[in-house]
Amino acid sequence: MKFLPALLLAAAAALPTASFAGARFAVVAGNNVGGAGRARLWYAERDAERFAGALRELGDFTPERVILLQGASGGELRAALQAVEARVVIARKSGERALLVLYFSGHAGAAGLELGDQRIAYDELREFFAHSSAETKVGIVDACEAGELTQVKGARAVANVDFALPLDDTVQGTAFIASTAVGEAAQESAIIGGSFFTHHLEVALRGAGDSDGDGRVTLAEAFRYTAARTVAGTASTKAGPQHPTYDFRMSGRGDVVLADLRRAEASLKLPADSNALYVLRGPGDLLAEVPSSAEGTTLALPAGHYTVERRSGESLARGSFTLERGETRALPTLQTSVYEIARAKGGPLPLLVFLGGGVALFPLPGLGVTPLLRAGVRQELGAFGLRVHVDYLRRDATDLTLRYGFSFIGGGASVLAPFSLGRVLLEVGPDLGAGIVVQQLESGRSFSAPDFNASVAAIASTRFGPLRFALDASVGAHAFKLDGNSTVRPAGSLALLLVLGL
Repeated sequence: MKFLPALLLAAAAALPTASFAGARFAVVAGNNVGGAGRARLWYAERDAERFAGALRELGDFTPERVILLQGASGGELRAALQAVEARVVIARKSGERALLVLYFSGHAGAAGLELGDQRIAYDELREFFAHSSAETKVGIVDACEAGELTQVKGARAVANVDFALPLDDTVQGTAFIASTAVGEAAQESAIIGGSFFTHHLEVALRGAGDSDGDGRVTLAEAFRYTAARTVAGTASTKAGPQHPTYDFRMSGRGDVVLADLRRAEASLKLPADSNALYVLRGPGDLLAEVPSSAEGTTLALPAGHYTVERRSGESLARGSFTLERGETRALPTLQTSVYEIARAKGGPLPLLVFLGGGVALFPLPGLGVTPLLRAGVRQELGAFGLRVHVDYLRRDATDLTLRYGFSFIGGGASVLAPFSLGRVLLEVGPDLGAGIVVQQLESGRSFSAPDFNASVAAIASTRFGPLRFALDASVGAHAFKLDGNSTVRPAGSLALLLVLGL
């Protein structure tokens, strides 16, 4: 057993400098309602719920040490802070180090946080943090004018967080993080179902922010990722880019660990990739947008069923998989889909109906160009489209001295491969069909025969204002009996279709 002390020393030396505090407490509050005249928010209370869930799942915050307030008043938030502070004092007396996290999502102004018709001033928050017994305090505010808390007058959301790393053995002090700079609006998105800032913060805690790949996400890593993604995500919005800000006053060695990816129910490994964005949707309305990296990324996720998209320029691939509890798996092979890209550019919906007309060349003597009516549906099936159509042709014709009426009714099915050409979606594929040909003589006699046809169909569709139109062309051949003999003759069609989505 002489080697045991040396082994323990080696293990201790191998531990990361960032570590969990002994006792971890959090007050997480969200309120959709602000002061008089403020528009009601859609997602502030939901943002709070998601952040609290991430802390419980990945941050070593036991459920009883996370207080979640949704729609609470200012008085209720003050009471929760005082209750947590009392528990911090007890933890300190028992010899534990303590971390306290306060998160708020909602309305705020220059005077402070707004919880309905009540306010909590920024100075009150600073005073509370200054007198808290916790060694480490982290305040996160996702609200308009939250930059007043950090007292940063301009944007400091840059690629590298430039606060000095502490030098002592333990991490202690106060950190304030705001989703905005002074004078900026905090923005929500219906697409992501929450605020840009909190959405990206959760994704950071799930592993996207783990820049050094050690399986832990620190406060600095989380802010660096969240700030960069928030700026990028809001750059093209009407309100303009939103710049998260910070005020870190901490000492000690390393950083505060907010998430340990090993605590997750399951893990997904995204491959080493470049210039791509992975979009995952999973249980509990989970949505994660993760930029690719040259080293690959491991995400800490709840068990359940997921769909994933890989977006890169003009290419899009999709897939689905199930993560079992305790499982770590690599991303499965994805299937390319051009339809999704076309739809993002104003393209068609998965299920369409169409109706229109044009002309056809049917290979009967003296017939020539014949008016055509066409109707049908098209359904996407993975990377391809299935089109089913019904055609009707009718015309009077003259073959030398023989006058007759011609009619055709039939249908066909096409398997189409899509090609996205900007705002135009081109679909090309084989079409097989069958129908009945009828010749009606002036004498009243009529003759009918079955017809079988095969062609190559090409459909180019695009939107004009509120409507979508398609140009439908085909070239192929018909097989039928003429004068009692079987024959195969070339044919084609061209039609303009009105296309409607279902």
